[in-house]
Amino acid sequence: MSTHVLVVDDDRDFRQVMRTLLEDAGYTVGEASDGDSALAKLADSNEPMVVLLDLLMPRMSGFDVLHALAEDDRLATRHAFIVVTAMVTRALSEDVVMLLIRLGVPLLEKPFRIEELCEVVEAAAQRFMPLSRVRTLDA
Repeated sequence: MSTHVLVVDDDRDFRQVMRTLLEDAGYTVGEASDGDSALAKLADSNEPMVVLLDLLMPRMSGFDVLHALAEDDRLATRHAFIVVTAMVTRALSEDVVMLLIRLGVPLLEKPFRIEELCEVVEAAAQRFMPLSRVRTLDA
């Protein structure tokens, strides 16, 4: 079974590049151009998803999505989130850093290597792997 990844970014070109890279790596990939459509796709999904979330988007930003997740345990625990940002980590406010820590959200800073992207997505996908399969992989 393929891991489902949702790329949430307002830059269409970035979403398409990410889709190509991730599909080539064997993932099933969906896209959302803003936080509103991302939350709707997450709520409607029958599959847990690894969500690559941009912070700076019009309408509903990635910050707004994280705050909505903090209020909705079902969505926050059903899916795994990775913040993808061009912002320097030091520029994030203390409140945002604390929210990321509380939600267990890793940060992937642009630009990144393809190998780094796949490692972070695979680590997040491990949350969804059945325990029996985890034991098999560790053996």
